[in-house]
Amino acid sequence: MHKVIPAALSNMKVHDHTLTLIPRLMPFVCDGCGEKGDRSPYVCFKCDLMFFHQECARLPRVIDINRHDHRVSYKYPLGPGEWRCEICLKDIDWSYGAYSCSLCPNYTVHSRCATRKRVWDGIELDGIPEEVEDIEPFKRNDDNTITHFAHEHNMTLNKDGVAIEESILCGGCVCPIGSDTFYNCSECSFILHETCANLPKKKRHFLSPKPLSLFLNKDNEGFCCACCLRCCEGFMYTDGSDTYDLLCSSITMPLIHGSHPHPLLYLEEDYYGDREACQG
Repeated sequence: MHKVIPAALSNMKVHDHTLTLIPRLMPFVCDGCGEKGDRSPYVCFKCDLMFFHQECARLPRVIDINRHDHRVSYKYPLGPGEWRCEICLKDIDWSYGAYSCSLCPNYTVHSRCATRKRVWDGIELDGIPEEVEDIEPFKRNDDNTITHFAHEHNMTLNKDGVAIEESILCGGCVCPIGSDTFYNCSECSFILHETCANLPKKKRHFLSPKPLSLFLNKDNEGFCCACCLRCCEGFMYTDGSDTYDLLCSSITMPLIHGSHPHPLLYLEEDYYGDREACQG
């Protein structure tokens, strides 16, 4: 059964006028995303023939994406300037529509990149007040003592490190404490690197379109990282369905790696068809 395509669209988020469907093969450049199309666009006859892909005519106005800490909003045109998409790292033509951050003036994203299913959770946020989330992992009792959300006892700062031969492991990253500053429990053997104790309770990451929450695998259950498929112990992040270890969830994008002179991008399965060889 074929999906019925409306002959006209009104009250769209990305455009103020009624858009009319032209059901025929015809080449055009979409004003919503700046990419070419070849059939059945929506057209605004009041704006000197503005063209939209059918999916771009329904673009959301305000969204959260997993590549940025703030909301991004659709803007047409993006406006004069030399803009780069912070997801695919390609240039953005300022004369077309794109998403930008009101708090970070240089942060811009292609419309198609921002609304990919592995980047956006599909929730339209226009008109919904933005809430400030509590991401602090602990309450500070004094200069040297904290109460961490993942542990029931107070923990005290220790700047002396431990002897290498003791091989004491951090309860968060499950790596040796070594000479690093750490917090240790005053009532039991639980211990955390200072850096692990400061990991945010919630964050956004390119591995999932949904926010990630930090939790401690206290019972050593058999969790596997959805990215590298290795077993996880200690701290890990979850989006409610998939789990990610600290190493994978700490990778930033683009990735700068010593094995290659240029920035590296993470490509999801649904993006393989658009990949190109590194051109430097």
